[in-house]
Amino acid sequence: MSREIARKDDESMAKVIFGMTMSLDGFINDANGRMGLLYPNLKELGETDMMQEAIRTTGAVVMGRRTFAMASDPDAYADHYEFQVPIFVITKQAPERKPKENGRIRFAFVDTVEAAIQQAKQAAGDKNVTVVGGPSVGRQLLKAGLVDELEIGIMPILLGEGKRLFEFMEGMQIVLKKTKVVETGQRTDIWFTVQQSCEC
Repeated sequence: MSREIARKDDESMAKVIFGMTMSLDGFINDANGRMGLLYPNLKELGETDMMQEAIRTTGAVVMGRRTFAMASDPDAYADHYEFQVPIFVITKQAPERKPKENGRIRFAFVDTVEAAIQQAKQAAGDKNVTVVGGPSVGRQLLKAGLVDELEIGIMPILLGEGKRLFEFMEGMQIVLKKTKVVETGQRTDIWFTVQQSCEC
């Protein structure tokens, strides 16, 4: 039995944008969990017009616990993270000590994707909610009909194995509309709006 997920067309509300980089054969890391081949020059990527626009238009960030934990020192977010906005971390267990905040970055730890998106939208105002890292979080959001746009970066490499971005989507049909393509060196970024999602 199919279930249509209702979507609202409200330009005044924050858009939820889920983005990740993957290899041409669909992996977000290699067999050893490494992502270096997909991000050969992070500093250069951060200086591109594409990334600077994302920073300007993001009002809140949602991330999974594993992505949050990738920082060896969580206090470093306050001084070095490119998105200086409220951050909502999806986790069943908040850390014992909240990381450093600076007046722009503040942290909230919530236990469901629905709660994270709801709170992030309120914090973002008329800017976007950017979902960073975590294919599991992205899949949960897609299945719940909470993603407005997908931004997929494709690198010209075949990793052969690793973790796929769009695994475990059985029973879902999602209709997308391509809206923008940006070429940055060897990297191709494609934007899609999510037009319709259903469980079939």
